[in-house]
Amino acid sequence: MSQASEPMELKFNVGDRVVHPQIGVGLVDGMEERQFEPEVTRVYYVIQIKETTLWVPVDFINTGLRKLSVKNEIDKCRDTLESAPLKIESGRGMLAGLSGRIKQGGITAQCEVIRDITAFGWKKPLFGPVSEFREQLLNVLCQEWATVDDVSLSEASVEIKTLLKKCKTTYKR
Repeated sequence: MSQASEPMELKFNVGDRVVHPQIGVGLVDGMEERQFEPEVTRVYYVIQIKETTLWVPVDFINTGLRKLSVKNEIDKCRDTLESAPLKIESGRGMLAGLSGRIKQGGITAQCEVIRDITAFGWKKPLFGPVSEFREQLLNVLCQEWATVDDVSLSEASVEIKTLLKKCKTTYKR
């Protein structure tokens, strides 16, 4: 049984370069109607990321999937990564709150979260889920940075880490 079909506004088109906040840079390869749940058929964007196929529901607003950034946003990211970090409160909802910030923002929000979580680790080393979350975000940021700035992944990584080190030198505890 299909859901009623109403015209929906598409956020992406086939061929668009996109970024999934946890997986990385990909390409909208198509759209398909699929049934992953009993009696619920939805239209999905088919996203190719590396050797992975990801189906993202067209009607889900807050998946965090967004269009690839443009070159001038990387300049803003440089400033963001060097700027003073915001304090993160540890606790049960910390990762959910940070993940929410990323899903609602673009590459600048991703830079802010990476900067803030990195600064959080300057007081006490990151471990477990927090460390894994940071590494995942950093990997996605490096992929997008390299793609947009037309540099290698390692060059993007070195620049981002250098900017975070500059941030640490101006950090006041």
